[in-house]
Amino acid sequence: MGQVNGCVSRRTVLGAAVAGAAVAGLAGCGGAEWYPADVTPDEYVLRSVIREKERTVALYEAAIADGAGPADLLERLLEHHLTHADALVESLPEGASPTPPADPAEGGGTPAQDGPAPGEALDAAGLRLLESAATSARLDQAAAVSDPGLAQLISGIGACEAGHAYLLARA
Repeated sequence: MGQVNGCVSRRTVLGAAVAGAAVAGLAGCGGAEWYPADVTPDEYVLRSVIREKERTVALYEAAIADGAGPADLLERLLEHHLTHADALVESLPEGASPTPPADPAEGGGTPAQDGPAPGEALDAAGLRLLESAATSARLDQAAAVSDPGLAQLISGIGACEAGHAYLLARA
């Protein structure tokens, strides 16, 4: 029914044009190169995890300074978080600044971000809750990235944080 009196109908031509535009549009969505913003979705998630790690490091340092738990355990877990932060920063795209200026309009983060202010000392129970919330957030963050290596890194960090929560529960 695409031809009328030997001519192609207007409906067929429009349908072909729309289909061609859709195929051309999908072909351009192959990777991060096409993304129209300065920060790709993967980098956005990565920077979010880095900010959470920086906050967690500050909370552990305050807890250690306050003597709010078993010092040897807290120092060991702090080292893990510092290692995680280093690995995350190394995963940033080449040429990306490790710490971009903070966006004051940014808010409504994960439970790990919305916790106590940095410098506020938590006890082992508070740190355990922080670790549990972070573990839960890592599942969503790993699912939100398209790079399999980055998803694996974030998942591994979440698994380590689950171990931290377990150790803190036993402390």
